[in-house]
Amino acid sequence: MRERVMDFIGALRSAGLSVSPAEGMDALRALACVDFADPGAFKAALRATLVKRSRDIPVFEELFPLYFYGLAPCGGDGLPDGELREALREEIARMEGREQGAASLLMMLMTGQGGEWETIIRRGAQGVGTSQLHTRQQIGMYTRRIFEGFDWEGAEEELAELIERLREKGWEPGRLEELRRLFEELRDGFRSQVRRYVEREQARRAGGLSRSERIKRLMSRPLSELDEAELQLMREAVYVLARRLRNKLALRERRGGRGRLDVKSTLRVNMRHGGIPFRLVLRKRKREKVELFVLCDVSSSVARVSQFMLRFVYTIQDCLARVRSFVFVDELGEVTSFFNEDSIEEGVRKALHEADIVYYARSDFGGVFRQFCDEYLQDVGYRTYILIIGDARNNQNDPCAEALERMARRARGIIWLNPEPRPFWDTGDSVMGEYLPHLKEARVCRNLEDLDRAVSLLLL
Repeated sequence: MRERVMDFIGALRSAGLSVSPAEGMDALRALACVDFADPGAFKAALRATLVKRSRDIPVFEELFPLYFYGLAPCGGDGLPDGELREALREEIARMEGREQGAASLLMMLMTGQGGEWETIIRRGAQGVGTSQLHTRQQIGMYTRRIFEGFDWEGAEEELAELIERLREKGWEPGRLEELRRLFEELRDGFRSQVRRYVEREQARRAGGLSRSERIKRLMSRPLSELDEAELQLMREAVYVLARRLRNKLALRERRGGRGRLDVKSTLRVNMRHGGIPFRLVLRKRKREKVELFVLCDVSSSVARVSQFMLRFVYTIQDCLARVRSFVFVDELGEVTSFFNEDSIEEGVRKALHEADIVYYARSDFGGVFRQFCDEYLQDVGYRTYILIIGDARNNQNDPCAEALERMARRARGIIWLNPEPRPFWDTGDSVMGEYLPHLKEARVCRNLEDLDRAVSLLLL
């Protein structure tokens, strides 16, 4: 219990509450004076010692159930009545030649003791280990591991022995069949309780992390695996990365403002001093801001990466000379005006749903590159980078690599971000290999860290 209280105090601190070590010790001393069987007194003791401001009460109320509320009694109306429960308990206890663990599991299940369910689930979770349980996607996996860690085969054997003993004592067949059905219902209920326990642990662990720590963990997660709540955190992470990139650019400009030593010019102007460099000549190198054309595949397999790239690019657009954005599936549509007229959030939404293209078509990269050359290639100059996001799966269409070659000759360079791992390139209908000779850089891009590295490559 002491460890759980200290974990709870740590979660309160991460959520912004100021809890001193002395107040933590006060909480432990207060708990020693209350009865743990009285949940109200237990909670009141912690709240009185740890919460000093009324505005902190909602945080305390939100976190408290994640650390101290046990699981609710399980089984509901399907539990045996008191007389039957006692009869089952006596019969199970009398059985001989059985595994103690299996019998304990069967007794716990059939007698419906909520507290025992909590204890045995905790014991099973310790055997599995939940230290890496951080995201909701892991809940199903950990539920299965914990549930399957119990000896259900042994419990079923004990149930068969119990039914045989009760049959010999004259129990009716219908009542015995009802007992077997009850076992199956309670086992399903136990699985549900395991899942509730895992969900609570996941929420507790997530709540114990600061917002910045949660964002940091998510940045390396594939975008395709995130749920809606995690996507919202990732949108915040875009601004964190953009701010960091701006700071790097500002530092580079400050350092570059001084210039580098020009040895020849320094020697020349100091000839009057016998070659002694009283005066240094610095060579200043002017850095031009680059222009960026972003071509985003918005088919279902790539749309998430594309939306975050658009969000990222327009968050740092003040670091670029010009940004033009396009989305495509089998045809190209420019969406630059969406970002000029609306907020970034609204611009991204319109780009993914309201561009003048067919969103549910089959990808045709070759056709898109031909269209780009016909309509937009004249706008590409020596300062222009073309950034393409797509999986290069061309659905057996003509890849038209010569169009990409024309784009590469005209532009400063083409960088391709592919959300698929490299072993998948050139498999099935992928034509990535035909495009590689014309690219300045080709990278796997599955998460926000990959997007950050790709944009940094253009600017730093």
